[in-house]
Amino acid sequence: RASSGVYEDRCGPVVVEWLNDRGIDTPAPVVVADGDPVAAALSAVRNADHDVIVTSGGTGISPTDSTPQITAALLDYELPGLADAIRR
Repeated sequence: RASSGVYEDRCGPVVVEWLNDRGIDTPAPVVVADGDPVAAALSAVRNADHDVIVTSGGTGISPTDSTPQITAALLDYELPGLADAIRR
């Protein structure tokens, strides 16, 4: 719903600020609707030769919350320990 302006994305800006504060050049966060827009956005940044892509959101239980599945289909490497560390 952040993509439609129902509420403001709070996670993306925090991640970008955290990375920038550590000297990691990071573009502004991109907020897209669930489903095909997620796949299109991930494919675009994946093809732009970035070293790391960070995703957040889309992890609810509605039929449209498919960010984890779409992300998994595009991964070169999964780092589950990183997600575990973030949740702590």
